[in-house]
Amino acid sequence: MPTDGASRVSAVSVAFPTDLLRKAADEMLSLAASHCRVGFVESLRSTKETEVAIIELPAAVMSAHGDLPAAGDVVLPGSGGSSERLDVKDEPEKTESLCVTCAQVFLPFLLAGMGSVAASLLLDHVKDWPVYSAYRELFVLIPPLLGLNGNLEMTLVARMSTQVNLDRLNTFKSQLRQAAANMALLQCQSTVVALVACGLALAKGFARHGGAITPLYACMLCACGLAAANVASMVLGAFMTTVVLVARRCGLNPDNVAAPIAASLGDLTTLTLLSTISSRLLVWKDSPLMTPGVVVLSLLLLPMWLFLAFKHENTRSVLKVGWPPILAAVMVSSFGGYILDFSVIRFEGIALHLSAVNAVGGNLAAIYCCRLSTFLSRRVEMGVLPPEDATRCANPLVLFAGSSEVGRVARILLLVVIPGQLIFLTATDLLRYGSFNVTPLFGFLYVVVALVQVAILLFLSRSLVYWLWWWRVDPDNAAIPFITAAGDFTGTGLLTVAFFALESVGDPAVNG
Repeated sequence: MPTDGASRVSAVSVAFPTDLLRKAADEMLSLAASHCRVGFVESLRSTKETEVAIIELPAAVMSAHGDLPAAGDVVLPGSGGSSERLDVKDEPEKTESLCVTCAQVFLPFLLAGMGSVAASLLLDHVKDWPVYSAYRELFVLIPPLLGLNGNLEMTLVARMSTQVNLDRLNTFKSQLRQAAANMALLQCQSTVVALVACGLALAKGFARHGGAITPLYACMLCACGLAAANVASMVLGAFMTTVVLVARRCGLNPDNVAAPIAASLGDLTTLTLLSTISSRLLVWKDSPLMTPGVVVLSLLLLPMWLFLAFKHENTRSVLKVGWPPILAAVMVSSFGGYILDFSVIRFEGIALHLSAVNAVGGNLAAIYCCRLSTFLSRRVEMGVLPPEDATRCANPLVLFAGSSEVGRVARILLLVVIPGQLIFLTATDLLRYGSFNVTPLFGFLYVVVALVQVAILLFLSRSLVYWLWWWRVDPDNAAIPFITAAGDFTGTGLLTVAFFALESVGDPAVNG
């Protein structure tokens, strides 16, 4: 039974015969209750032959009686003090050395970061295209659509990585069924979320222009978002499924390798498709058939995707309970889009660095969510927290300075931010201008923004994953969308604050 608090608590389940020892059992339970921090977790549960009580003992009692069972142990009558584990899995844990974790995280992280650098350069290039000038709401669509494909692909990676690490996808048939169901699920999610993102972008357009938003204008915006999201989900879903299976076959942990690749490719692929499709549709903006036809076709395909996804038991559960976190993520990302729509006009140089900051934070947080989910899946049943780490809201100092596996991974992910972001900052400047023109103040603020963002996201990931597990909600489906959306929002917001600071001292980085 999970508990939390400052002191370690043990849950002991004791079984008593109901006929001969009932009186002694009552006295024992009363004595135990006088020492319990919160009393009985559960009252006596009657069966035909025995009654069972689960008791919480405080740390003081545990230290005074070193021979008491550990958390989750069940004391059996007549066993001479022997015990069996309750709710905690006995399967051996596969631990990784520090060097292996660093190597498996840092190399894909660099690869993914270079993809984010490419996305930043692309955004800096396309922001002046005619379609972005004619449809300013496309800037509002960028964070939720990029985040959409990033976090949808990462939830796919998290689901499949957990299944692979638990040896549940060892046959070609199981791999094919899982891949097909997840592809259909991605199409469902991308269609619905793109519509919501377009709706939020149009709401901002109505607030800004009022009657200038016509039905054809709305259809153009929705067609651009739906087409980009659906095509990107199809391409990226097939690719990331292959990456997970190949990584496992090569002896690599997919949790470390696949998540950052998914995030970086999601940004670059979706931004490329959004810009290209929007430019192609711009010539049809006044057609009463073209852009409305794209919207109608996407809606007509939705029931088919729903049917295919509902046939598989794993994706069926996501269809039932997986929508709130994804829709909440779109809402959060859209607020990041509102900030981007303002900042990209105010600060010429912000678009060049925005995608790298947002994507890197989301990548590292996604890795952490995957690791936490796999850790909990191996240790305990859903709804139960591991006895050695049963606090749902972790202390930030304990999280980043603790000796547990969870804390060790958090420190590694936080430390790779500094060299990684310096490499990405240098690469961005060299590729954009052909020389390194970063001022010391901008470089310092850039790294500080990245560190603060990742620290916030890692803390949110640890708390959210543990709360979701406690609530019996699969973190693979619910945690990553919200965390990556929070990465978009915090990254855009913090970088905008940094540019305001640079503007106040007249730093040339403000103008690119």
